[in-house]
Amino acid sequence: EWYQGLMGTIHEGGHAMYEQNLGDTELSIDSALSMGVHESQSLFWERHIGKSKAFYEWAQPILMEAFNTDDNKFEYSAEELYAAVNAVDFDNLIRVEADELTYPLHVILRYNIERDVVAGKLDVADIPARWNADMKSLLDIDVPDDTKGCLQDIHWSCLAIGYFPTYLLGSMMAAQLAHYCKVAIPDMDDKIKAGEFDEIRNWLTKRVHTHGKRYKSLDDLLLAEVGEELNPQYFLDYLKEKYVPLYKVE
Repeated sequence: EWYQGLMGTIHEGGHAMYEQNLGDTELSIDSALSMGVHESQSLFWERHIGKSKAFYEWAQPILMEAFNTDDNKFEYSAEELYAAVNAVDFDNLIRVEADELTYPLHVILRYNIERDVVAGKLDVADIPARWNADMKSLLDIDVPDDTKGCLQDIHWSCLAIGYFPTYLLGSMMAAQLAHYCKVAIPDMDDKIKAGEFDEIRNWLTKRVHTHGKRYKSLDDLLLAEVGEELNPQYFLDYLKEKYVPLYKVE
């Protein structure tokens, strides 16, 4: 769908901007600090820009021009587009297609499984059954087959064991950075509505990109650049501020 392509492009663009603004040497200090930080950059752009209400006020006429034809009616307001791309799908089986509200559970499921495999508490042959049981427990979803279950990701097959938690660390860091970016740029939403992203990118470059591995950890970077270590409350507040009005939760 157009939405998956758009979000994927914005997400990978966030990764690319991080890499492009690292120092131009072969020294270790001029490489990414961690994959958690790397994912924070892609998720900042995907979620806090590309899934924002302000973004669709800017993008709506562009999408209309691209997709609204005689054979394919695409006549939606900015408000309708914003609601559609942020809809919660409680029946979704696929991590990369999950909404922001249920996505953390997909990560937690994978982390719990790989942790137990590494610890010798779970045999590889038992992963499918464990996966299916955890999907039912965490998301109340029945898994029809392994292609939509434990074989849907590439990570374990390419030995990227322990990578999944970086997505959740990145989600939390992205929300924290978005909070402080808005403090530094009070008219951030107005700039997004106007399609003006340079100041936002420059703020991220100054606070994150150019430092490479100057700091020892994600926490040290955040403490030095925004004044506090990783704080998950920003992520929780972000989800509440988005989904409570969207679903009219009282």
